[in-house]
Amino acid sequence: MSTQSTLLEKASQWDTICYPVATEPLANLLNGEFLLPSDRNKAVVGEVTPGQKTIFAVQSGEYTLIPNQLVRDVAEVQLPGHRLNASYTTRGEFCLSLVMPDEINDVATTGKSQVRDRLFRSLIINNSYSGKTPFSLQGSAEWEREQTSSQSKMRVSYFREVCTNGLMGWADDYYTLDEYLNWLAAGKPTKHRKIEKEKEAELVEVTERKVEREHEILLERKFHHKGLNLEIFKKHLEQAFQQFLQQRYSLTTQVYKELSGKLVTGDREKLFADTKLPKKLAAAALERLAYEETLLQTDANLWLAYNAANFALFNSRSSLAINDRFRQDEQLFHHFAGLAMS
Repeated sequence: MSTQSTLLEKASQWDTICYPVATEPLANLLNGEFLLPSDRNKAVVGEVTPGQKTIFAVQSGEYTLIPNQLVRDVAEVQLPGHRLNASYTTRGEFCLSLVMPDEINDVATTGKSQVRDRLFRSLIINNSYSGKTPFSLQGSAEWEREQTSSQSKMRVSYFREVCTNGLMGWADDYYTLDEYLNWLAAGKPTKHRKIEKEKEAELVEVTERKVEREHEILLERKFHHKGLNLEIFKKHLEQAFQQFLQQRYSLTTQVYKELSGKLVTGDREKLFADTKLPKKLAAAALERLAYEETLLQTDANLWLAYNAANFALFNSRSSLAINDRFRQDEQLFHHFAGLAMS
């Protein structure tokens, strides 16, 4: 977890976050100083400003850098018509929301205002050059083992235009709403269905495989950038993007509907305090909820409350790394879902 308070920067153009970056032997960057033996001997160096090098991190010799340019190359071919909504830090952490043009009309809030609460499908990727945020797709590095299996599915995330929120498909690990409700009622045990089903999946690096097995990628939730073959990794990313386009159904949207149907009542400060958000973020969420009530001219519901908390997480200064903000967002989603369905 980061210890320096950070306000996330925003970008809508790939060039902003696709500056040159590479790994170099650390010894090459020293001015004759003697380098003691260490397993960390590779520097991640980028040019955020042309001609000015920034060292984001020092990694082991096995570390494999995944540049944003690789993601861009795949997205421009596989996701035609997408637009980029990125959040990033100057320390080399990135959240890339690839927003598709197809709008979801049956979830968003309907109020008296002329402002539309618009929701679009999106694919969210986290990456970093600092090592703070492991590479993940739709909130997890736990990609499906069999891309061709009838059971295989991809989380579907969403982009909410009113607040430019990126909303992860947190309920999509479950096949039915009842299954998700049972998990909530059981106290949200760590070993839910998907983790139990794939608990043997402990592969933390991807090496070259036989061609007939290249569709089998198995990564644990905490992805390690070790020994990756980027060409094979790129093929897996292409398959994941294709699968996202094919995955139309999302259980998460059913949860959104439940949230939108439950009005906020009682003490609003307590509502956000109970989410375990840090006090400053809870205060920012409370303020955002009031703003959206006025903007949309509607009574506050748990859908707006969840979005207000999400907005506070990703638009307020915080010491949380991007990956930690998503972990907190997942907890928020399940917390509000529990309130809506209790």
